[in-house]
Amino acid sequence: MLRILFVLILALQLYPLAAVAQLASASSIYFSSDSDPDLTPDFHLSTAAGQVEPAAYRRRAFTRFTVSGNVSTLGTEAQIATNLSSHLDLRMIGGYLNLTHYFTQSNFDINLNLEMPHAAALVDYYPFHNGFRISPGYLFHNTNRVRADLAAEPGATFTINNVEWTSSITDPVHGTGRLLLGGTGPMIMTGWGHILSRSHRHFTFPIEGGVAFIRSPSASFNLAGEICSPQQTNCQPAATYPEFSSNLAAQVASWNKRVAPFHIYPVIEVGVAYTFRLRE
Repeated sequence: MLRILFVLILALQLYPLAAVAQLASASSIYFSSDSDPDLTPDFHLSTAAGQVEPAAYRRRAFTRFTVSGNVSTLGTEAQIATNLSSHLDLRMIGGYLNLTHYFTQSNFDINLNLEMPHAAALVDYYPFHNGFRISPGYLFHNTNRVRADLAAEPGATFTINNVEWTSSITDPVHGTGRLLLGGTGPMIMTGWGHILSRSHRHFTFPIEGGVAFIRSPSASFNLAGEICSPQQTNCQPAATYPEFSSNLAAQVASWNKRVAPFHIYPVIEVGVAYTFRLRE
């Protein structure tokens, strides 16, 4: 049962974003002329209408300012961005997500909590005059974690490290499991669609994917109450039951081995952005 719980925790952390990613189809393509070193006339080719629309965009910095809201495997986010040049934008990210879900499974009452606070800074580099970008950055705050508080019903049976155990009828087992996905480190992202609009249009719908290099994930599990054999005999406190403690330690070690590769953490992100023209 606890193995199933751990899979559920990991699945919540890596939930799919494929449905939201369809917004990226509204992204636009841009072509620029370099005839003027200060004022570059851009031409906007709308993928929806197929018409060319002239627009003005200055190369000097801080003429545009963008705010956006995003959904990411790091959590929900708000972003701000400004232009540094015709090929470079600077972006700041702040995010927080706190979700709680209560359910019952295999005779256990489970309170699952997902908390994901994080912050990062990235530079968006557009090597071509279209929506393709490469975004190196740094995740400078990240305390993401999943917590599960559980309480067994009297006499509930469960498996730890392939060994079957039973919760005491007089002092049912209860405890807390954690999966820590925190740590700071560099990020590298790539995507399509301008976050900061290069035309007179205000809305953009960017999508991107990449990785963040975080601390190695760590799973832990602590149980209290009394543990018994499947026949409800030899009941002992979970914290001091030698055979049970060794099985629990082996199970946690197995979980940590499974999540270790996620120190290279996959990041998928989609959102909607609005650009303000500060000056022409």
